[in-house]
Amino acid sequence: MSLLVLSGSVRKDSFHTKLARAAADVLQTQAIPHTVLNLADYPLPIYDGDVEAQGLPDFARTLRKRFSEHAGFIIANPEYNGSVTPLLKNVLDWVSRKDEASKHHEPYANKTALLISTSPGSLAGQRALRHTREILTSLGTLVLPQHVAVPNAFQAFSLEGLLIDEKQSQILKTQIDALWRLTSKLAA
Repeated sequence: MSLLVLSGSVRKDSFHTKLARAAADVLQTQAIPHTVLNLADYPLPIYDGDVEAQGLPDFARTLRKRFSEHAGFIIANPEYNGSVTPLLKNVLDWVSRKDEASKHHEPYANKTALLISTSPGSLAGQRALRHTREILTSLGTLVLPQHVAVPNAFQAFSLEGLLIDEKQSQILKTQIDALWRLTSKLAA
């Protein structure tokens, strides 16, 4: 049983990649098995039913398998125009699709998720969390009701990319602990 950690951004020096790394550091410290996924390693076309009809792209099939191998997810969820990033939405959509070769992989049902976000402003990307929660819930994932939203991203991370604020670090740790407890109970 392990958790999958990913950032919905592939931008160089992304705050969300830093936040995902901070989550992975907590998991490492707590000895919680996990995998960090870099979406840049899985380039996908924009979801299109005609493309799907020709068979899932190899990277979609690979991602579907990767998601299915984990009992829960920590998603660093950027916000674009008050909603989910096109990259993250596209990945979630492709992973939800199946074909003959991937039909035995269940990427979302009976899984857990913790949504985390940050932004330079005071809202910390929270508007997008509601949309991502709705998507994952409709796919059968149990999303923790609490999330982690780190405001003022330019000041939140050190030059090395570490989360500076002790209060925010504790909130992240507390929510990861809650995710792991819930994931463990569901797996029992």
